[in-house]
Amino acid sequence: MEGEAENQSFELLDSGGGRVLEKLGALVSSRASHAAWWRRKLPGAEWRKAVELKREVKEPLKLRIGTLRFLLSPQGGVRGLAPELQELWGKVGAQCSAFAEQQRRPARVLHLFGGAGGFTLAAAQAGAAVAHVDVSADAIKRAREHAALNTLANRDIRWVVDDPVKFAQRERTQTTRYDLIVIDPHTPKDAKRGGFELERDLGALLSTVSGLLSDKPIGVLLCCRQGAVLPTTLQNLMRQEFSVFGGAVESGEILLKGAEGVSAVPSGVFANWLKAG
Repeated sequence: MEGEAENQSFELLDSGGGRVLEKLGALVSSRASHAAWWRRKLPGAEWRKAVELKREVKEPLKLRIGTLRFLLSPQGGVRGLAPELQELWGKVGAQCSAFAEQQRRPARVLHLFGGAGGFTLAAAQAGAAVAHVDVSADAIKRAREHAALNTLANRDIRWVVDDPVKFAQRERTQTTRYDLIVIDPHTPKDAKRGGFELERDLGALLSTVSGLLSDKPIGVLLCCRQGAVLPTTLQNLMRQEFSVFGGAVESGEILLKGAEGVSAVPSGVFANWLKAG
């Protein structure tokens, strides 16, 4: 059983020349990566093993990324599963576990722009009560399938099909407050049609979110995997909004990593405000 799970795992094999080479279970696939400018390390013969997912994958493929399991669909591809976030998933899980031990109750987590659900799954695995919000009903359906695949279907997860910004605004008028809030805006280059635009909308969303924190918060994690955003930009925004609560803000690159010797691929930036600095 363990060997089967291992065979179905994700692995970054190589990167360079504007692409990444990935192992997806028994398959090898290649996809574009605008940040991978450097030379490839593996020979061309290895890269030529890459297959076209839409042709080879006829039905969803079970795939392990870190400690979580997902369903890889040929339409969505691995990009939608966000393997670059697996280190941050681990941190969220550890934070929720530590909170439960210290406070003697489950952490309450809000995951805005929930997508495939990695943060939701990691928090639920650690015993947290999670509100998972995404504007796409199809995305919510996939995230629920991922929860079932990780035997988390019966955990305390509230699945909400709604615009994350509007949900956060309405939630401020309610009594529910959250110990940890994760914001991962992944949808949206069509801001003119109502999508979320970082430069226009992020500051206001952070202001709204600050009013959703409990009296003993863990913190707020912000991931930006679209656009040309720098860590210092996010750090300044987070400090501006949350320094009044104390704590500290850390920021850095989100990296898609492989085994030792495989060049990591920049895949976005993050900023993390932690109350216990």
